Amino acid sequence: MPRSIALAALTAFVLMLGLSVLFPVLPFLTRDLGIPDAYVGLLLAAFPAASFVASPLWGRFSSRRGRRPAIVIGLVGYAVGFGLFGLGRNFGELLAARLLGGLISAAALPALFAYVADETSVEKRSTAMGYLGAGIGLGVTFGPLLGLLTWSWFGLRAPYFVSAAIGLVNALAVARGLPESTSPEVRAQAPRVSFRSVALPLAPFLACGFLTQTARIAVDSTVGFFAQDLLGATPRGVGMLLFAMGLAGALVQGGMVRALAGRVSDETLFGAGCALMGAGLASFGFASGWTSATLSGLGVASGFSLLSPTLNALLSRAAESAQGEAQGLNGSATALSRVVAPLLFTSGLWPRAGALGTYGVAAALCLVALAVAFARFRSPAAA
Repeated sequence: MPRSIALAALTAFVLMLGLSVLFPVLPFLTRDLGIPDAYVGLLLAAFPAASFVASPLWGRFSSRRGRRPAIVIGLVGYAVGFGLFGLGRNFGELLAARLLGGLISAAALPALFAYVADETSVEKRSTAMGYLGAGIGLGVTFGPLLGLLTWSWFGLRAPYFVSAAIGLVNALAVARGLPESTSPEVRAQAPRVSFRSVALPLAPFLACGFLTQTARIAVDSTVGFFAQDLLGATPRGVGMLLFAMGLAGALVQGGMVRALAGRVSDETLFGAGCALMGAGLASFGFASGWTSATLSGLGVASGFSLLSPTLNALLSRAAESAQGEAQGLNGSATALSRVVAPLLFTSGLWPRAGALGTYGVAAALCLVALAVAFARFRSPAAA
């Protein structure tokens, strides 16, 4: 793996590590501050909602000013947001910190995907996107563990300050060690494109990303309820299931995608990932014990990890001359899924439809994405 791609994957790992630190400790912090439980959802949704607004603008910034400056700004904003969150004394201060962090840190992830697209050939792009996805998956996997360890060692606010410090160290490493992927001459000659002109041809890819990401979050947002209601699980059991899913996803993105890229088309890999993920979600609704639940979870994680890097590679090839704008729109679609999914599954479907209805709807979203892919995706050879 090239050093620049390795550093990009490490940066993606750090970003998701800090974001997932929040989950195990946030309810305890809010209750310690006397904040009603109903407000926790607003705090969770504020960050992706702000990113949804800001991502396209930061994507354009990276096309005009460079990928490295956008990544550094995003990491610094991420650190500032977490630092202020750790200092928050009431709901208003915590909400403001989440919004500020979401607005500024949104610069980093689209620029990382655009950077990988700049640095790789069309043939090797799926593999490189797989490395980036593996970094994201491992960050999501180990973030809650970091949160629990730093909380138990140093106190309730420590995880947020640790995340802020890691973000600043990573920003310094990127500023000093990540070579810029675009030259001033290339940026000056790049066509000035409107978001509409980019969004229209990318709409099928953006729709598939939104649908599959929303379906994936169905498990993360409801697995605690599922495990308690149907399996009598403890938080440790839930954590182990999520850890196994995260580890499986990272192995698929870092290993299987690399082995299959170039031998199997990205369109086929995306379709296979959609089908596997949909099957895992559907079987979740019928799971009656830890073995069946674990197998279902591994199917969901493996399917998503197979489709995600190939979808990013397909999108980047469809927007070869506008990587920043394309990845900004992609980041916006992903952020929107993080706002919609908890509301749809946690607040809407689970209390009314239970496991079968909740995961059935999530599986149906995968089928819709699969239908869009069959109808709208075009390989370079067929174009």
